[in-house]
Amino acid sequence: MAQSRCLKCGGQKFEAVFANNLEGTTRAVLFIQCVECGSVVGALDFLNISVKAARVKNDLQITIERLLSRLNGS
Repeated sequence: MAQSRCLKCGGQKFEAVFANNLEGTTRAVLFIQCVECGSVVGALDFLNISVKAARVKNDLQITIERLLSRLNGS
């Protein structure tokens, strides 16, 4: 598999940074940027729905397992 690289400096490490300098919008955004030079290579919605959905799914699985455990134990 190819290693991701920054187009500007060739760096291989990236970070998600809250974008607080966007004018004309009220949406919260995360910039994906190069750790070395700070070049933005992408952006994500701060309230990423897929991440929230995965958390809800995991929480539901844990709750169901606990309920089943209590039912089987009684």
